[in-house]
Amino acid sequence: MTEKAFTPGAAICPSCGTRYLRDQPWKRVCLDCYLRNKDKTAPTARYAVTPASIDQAMLRRLVQLCHPDRHGNSEAANIATSWLLELKHG
Repeated sequence: MTEKAFTPGAAICPSCGTRYLRDQPWKRVCLDCYLRNKDKTAPTARYAVTPASIDQAMLRRLVQLCHPDRHGNSEAANIATSWLLELKHG
C-alpha cells in the first residue's frame, strides 16, 4: 500500500469539524481537540505512592547520627535533623 504525498494546507478536524492548518503530516486533529484528548491519554499512576516508613528505633539512631551537635552545628545537619524529627512526630 502506498501513501499519497503530504500537502500542507487547510484541513477539517475529524473530531469537531473545525478548519485548521495542517502544516505537518502528523497533525490529524485541530489544536483544541488535540489538547482535550491529550489530557485523557496522559499516563496516570497505577499505584498510590506512599512514603517509606522508618521504624522508630532506626529513626532515633538516624537523628543521633546526624544531630547538629555532632557536626559543628552545620546547616546540613540542622536540615537533616529537622526532616527526621518531622517524620518522627508526624
